[in-house]
Amino acid sequence: MVNTSPKRYSPQDAQVILAKFKEYSFDALHAMFKEGKAPTFGEIEGDTAGSVVVWNPKAPRWRRFFLRISLDNLLAHWAGKRFMSTFDQGKRGRAKLLFRSRFISSAISFDTYIKKALFDQAPCLAADYCHFPVSVIGMVDDLRRIDDGILLGQNYHKLPWDKEHTFAFYFVMCVLKKEE
Repeated sequence: MVNTSPKRYSPQDAQVILAKFKEYSFDALHAMFKEGKAPTFGEIEGDTAGSVVVWNPKAPRWRRFFLRISLDNLLAHWAGKRFMSTFDQGKRGRAKLLFRSRFISSAISFDTYIKKALFDQAPCLAADYCHFPVSVIGMVDDLRRIDDGILLGQNYHKLPWDKEHTFAFYFVMCVLKKEE
Protein backbone atom coordinates (compact mmCIF):
# COMPACT_ATOMS: atom_id res chain seq x y z
CA MET A 1 0.00 0.00 0.00
CA VAL A 2 1.32 3.45 -0.97
CA ASN A 3 1.52 6.10 1.76
CA THR A 4 -0.18 9.23 0.40
CA SER A 5 -0.14 11.30 3.59
CA PRO A 6 2.23 14.28 3.53
CA LYS A 7 5.56 14.06 5.33
CA ARG A 8 5.66 15.69 8.75
CA TYR A 9 8.56 16.15 11.14
CA SER A 10 9.08 16.06 14.88
CA PRO A 11 10.17 19.42 16.36
CA GLN A 12 13.67 17.99 16.92
CA ASP A 13 14.03 16.73 13.32
CA ALA A 14 12.70 20.05 12.02
CA GLN A 15 15.40 21.99 13.92
CA VAL A 16 18.12 19.82 12.36
CA ILE A 17 16.71 20.47 8.87
CA LEU A 18 16.38 24.21 9.48
CA ALA A 19 20.00 24.41 10.65
CA LYS A 20 21.23 22.67 7.46
CA PHE A 21 19.54 25.29 5.29
CA LYS A 22 21.59 28.06 6.92
CA GLU A 23 24.60 26.59 5.07
CA TYR A 24 23.13 27.34 1.62
CA SER A 25 24.10 30.45 -0.34
CA PHE A 26 21.63 33.08 -1.47
CA ASP A 27 22.08 31.92 -5.10
CA ALA A 28 21.55 28.25 -4.23
CA LEU A 29 18.27 29.15 -2.53
CA HIS A 30 17.21 31.06 -5.66
CA ALA A 31 17.63 27.87 -7.70
CA MET A 32 15.70 25.80 -5.11
CA PHE A 33 12.85 28.32 -4.99
CA LYS A 34 12.59 28.35 -8.78
CA GLU A 35 12.26 24.53 -8.85
CA GLY A 36 9.68 24.45 -6.04
CA LYS A 37 5.93 24.06 -6.40
CA ALA A 38 2.97 25.79 -4.75
CA PRO A 39 1.88 23.58 -1.83
CA THR A 40 -1.65 22.35 -1.23
CA PHE A 41 -3.43 22.96 2.06
CA GLY A 42 -3.39 19.23 2.84
CA GLU A 43 0.41 19.21 2.63
CA ILE A 44 0.90 22.01 5.15
CA GLU A 45 -2.20 22.07 7.37
CA GLY A 46 -1.34 22.71 11.01
CA ASP A 47 1.89 23.98 12.55
CA THR A 48 5.30 24.49 11.00
CA ALA A 49 8.70 25.19 12.49
CA GLY A 50 10.49 28.02 10.72
CA SER A 51 13.73 29.94 10.60
CA VAL A 52 15.23 32.80 8.61
CA VAL A 53 18.17 31.26 6.75
CA VAL A 54 19.71 33.93 4.46
CA TRP A 55 19.27 37.69 4.28
CA ASN A 56 19.29 39.47 0.93
CA PRO A 57 22.78 41.00 0.75
CA LYS A 58 21.43 43.80 -1.48
CA ALA A 59 18.74 44.91 0.97
CA PRO A 60 19.62 48.13 2.81
CA ARG A 61 21.16 47.54 6.24
CA TRP A 62 18.56 49.62 8.06
CA ARG A 63 15.76 47.43 6.63
CA ARG A 64 17.55 44.23 7.60
CA PHE A 65 18.07 45.63 11.11
CA PHE A 66 14.38 46.58 11.46
CA LEU A 67 13.19 43.16 10.28
CA ARG A 68 15.68 41.30 12.49
CA ILE A 69 14.45 43.20 15.53
CA SER A 70 10.81 42.44 14.72
CA LEU A 71 11.48 38.69 14.24
CA ASP A 72 13.88 38.05 17.09
CA ASN A 73 13.93 40.25 20.18
CA LEU A 74 13.75 40.06 23.97
CA LEU A 75 9.97 39.65 23.89
CA ALA A 76 9.54 37.13 21.08
CA HIS A 77 11.23 34.90 18.53
CA TRP A 78 9.48 33.92 15.29
CA ALA A 79 9.12 30.12 15.29
CA GLY A 80 6.88 29.25 12.31
CA LYS A 81 3.31 29.47 11.03
CA ARG A 82 0.00 27.70 11.65
CA PHE A 83 -2.14 27.05 8.54
CA MET A 84 -5.77 26.85 9.66
CA SER A 85 -8.05 26.99 6.61
CA THR A 86 -7.90 25.99 2.96
CA PHE A 87 -6.69 28.37 0.27
CA ASP A 88 -7.40 26.12 -2.70
CA GLN A 89 -9.51 26.94 -5.79
CA GLY A 90 -9.28 30.73 -5.66
CA LYS A 91 -10.24 30.82 -2.00
CA ARG A 92 -8.39 32.78 0.69
CA GLY A 93 -7.33 30.89 3.77
CA ARG A 94 -6.23 32.01 7.24
CA ALA A 95 -3.04 31.34 9.13
CA LYS A 96 -1.15 32.69 12.16
CA LEU A 97 2.43 33.51 13.00
CA LEU A 98 3.90 31.38 15.78
CA PHE A 99 6.27 32.90 18.32
CA ARG A 100 8.29 31.46 21.18
CA SER A 101 7.48 33.92 23.90
CA ARG A 102 5.92 34.42 27.29
CA PHE A 103 4.50 37.74 26.13
CA ILE A 104 3.22 37.31 22.55
CA SER A 105 0.77 34.65 21.45
CA SER A 106 0.26 33.42 17.92
CA ALA A 107 -2.52 35.98 17.51
CA ILE A 108 -1.07 37.68 14.43
CA SER A 109 -3.24 36.37 11.60
CA PHE A 110 -2.71 36.65 7.88
CA ASP A 111 -4.37 35.62 4.61
CA THR A 112 -3.14 32.79 2.40
CA TYR A 113 -3.86 32.28 -1.31
CA ILE A 114 -2.24 31.06 -4.51
CA LYS A 115 -0.69 33.75 -6.71
CA LYS A 116 2.22 34.39 -9.07
CA ALA A 117 5.52 34.79 -7.22
CA LEU A 118 7.22 38.19 -7.36
CA PHE A 119 10.50 36.35 -8.13
CA ASP A 120 9.54 34.52 -11.34
CA GLN A 121 5.76 34.80 -11.87
CA ALA A 122 5.26 31.04 -11.33
CA PRO A 123 2.57 29.84 -8.87
CA CYS A 124 3.30 30.04 -5.14
CA LEU A 125 1.45 30.26 -1.85
CA ALA A 126 1.20 33.85 -0.60
CA ALA A 127 1.18 34.76 3.07
CA ASP A 128 -0.29 38.27 2.97
CA TYR A 129 0.01 40.39 6.12
CA CYS A 130 -2.46 43.08 5.00
CA HIS A 131 -4.25 42.83 8.38
CA PHE A 132 -1.00 42.99 10.38
CA PRO A 133 -1.18 45.58 13.20
CA VAL A 134 1.49 47.71 11.53
CA SER A 135 0.08 47.33 8.02
CA VAL A 136 1.92 50.47 6.97
CA ILE A 137 4.58 47.93 6.01
CA GLY A 138 3.13 45.89 3.15
CA MET A 139 4.60 42.44 3.85
CA VAL A 140 4.03 39.32 1.82
CA ASP A 141 5.75 35.94 1.81
CA ASP A 142 5.94 33.79 -1.31
CA LEU A 143 6.22 30.09 -0.42
CA ARG A 144 6.99 26.94 -2.40
CA ARG A 145 7.29 23.28 -1.43
CA ILE A 146 10.86 22.24 -2.23
CA ASP A 147 10.65 18.78 -0.69
CA ASP A 148 8.01 16.69 1.02
CA GLY A 149 7.13 18.60 4.21
CA ILE A 150 9.64 21.42 3.55
CA LEU A 151 8.74 24.93 2.36
CA LEU A 152 11.11 27.64 1.16
CA GLY A 153 9.86 31.20 1.47
CA GLN A 154 10.84 34.64 0.26
CA ASN A 155 9.86 37.63 2.41
CA TYR A 156 9.04 40.92 0.71
CA HIS A 157 8.04 44.25 2.19
CA LYS A 158 6.99 47.62 0.84
CA LEU A 159 6.98 50.89 2.72
CA PRO A 160 4.43 53.57 1.76
CA TRP A 161 7.00 55.53 -0.27
CA ASP A 162 8.37 52.45 -2.11
CA LYS A 163 7.32 51.83 -5.71
CA GLU A 164 7.72 48.07 -5.42
CA HIS A 165 8.32 45.33 -2.86
CA THR A 166 11.87 44.74 -1.58
CA PHE A 167 13.10 41.17 -1.20
CA ALA A 168 14.35 40.88 2.40
CA PHE A 169 15.24 37.25 3.20
CA TYR A 170 14.78 33.54 2.62
CA PHE A 171 13.20 31.37 5.30
CA VAL A 172 12.54 27.64 5.58
CA MET A 173 9.64 25.88 7.29
CA CYS A 174 9.12 22.21 8.14
CA VAL A 175 5.60 20.86 8.52
CA LEU A 176 5.26 19.42 12.03
CA LYS A 177 3.59 16.20 13.10
CA LYS A 178 0.15 16.81 14.51
CA GLU A 179 -0.12 16.49 18.27
CA GLU A 180 -2.03 13.43 19.38
